[in-house]
Amino acid sequence: MGTGSSPVQTAKPYTSRAFFIMYYVYILYSEGYDKYYRGYSEDPYRRLEEHNLGMSRYTSHYLPWELVHLESYEYKTEALKREKVLKKYSKYLFKF
Repeated sequence: MGTGSSPVQTAKPYTSRAFFIMYYVYILYSEGYDKYYRGYSEDPYRRLEEHNLGMSRYTSHYLPWELVHLESYEYKTEALKREKVLKKYSKYLFKF
């Protein structure tokens, strides 16, 4: 085999981001009611669809919703901390 090292010893672990779950904080806007909603999800586009189908108690009264802001995080704790901060903000800070 020439060099004396086996493929197992020299192989590096594959660490593609494709195998990691990302965590998202999103802001939705209801133009008809001038309301914002801040949330967290691992799949923000599926979550937007659920909001627009009336599957969320709070948001079902203010349809339709549009996604106006999206942030991604590697760690769930980071995303949840950011969501908590955003929920404290006034809606007037979100004029996009």
